[in-house]
Amino acid sequence: MNDSDLILNENIRHVSIRKKTASRICSAQVLYGASFINCDINFLIKSYVDNYLMAILKELDLQKFDDQLFNSITKGVFNNLAKIDNIIKKNLSKNWTIDRLSEIEKSVLRLGTYELLFEKKFKKITIINEYISIIEVFGGNVNFANGILDNISKEL
Repeated sequence: MNDSDLILNENIRHVSIRKKTASRICSAQVLYGASFINCDINFLIKSYVDNYLMAILKELDLQKFDDQLFNSITKGVFNNLAKIDNIIKKNLSKNWTIDRLSEIEKSVLRLGTYELLFEKKFKKITIINEYISIIEVFGGNVNFANGILDNISKEL
């Protein structure tokens, strides 16, 4: 393997990782929207893909994203919302309720919880780091979210 092959392989891996990150960002946005409207998740996903996906991909300098991951985690959270919220509630301190969290914080924590406890496709540290980065971009409390996801990951 020469240097150009190594660079190519690193770039392929990098793009693959970015596609998964894009999927998680899009899922957070769909779930955020779902918190304000009561309708079918498939309709929300289609609406998002039709109206917003291209702008997100352009912003992230990607041609496409991991649509399988996007659909899996978005629908997974939506279909297991009560279970996921109970897990999050158990990991909040006494002085906090889930209602005190912003809708975007709830969406990101729900996704992280779902991937940690239900999907189990990626390493715990990878999932936690991904969602901590996403919550930081959306203005959530990084340390707070990190503590919650770390506690939840210990339930494995």
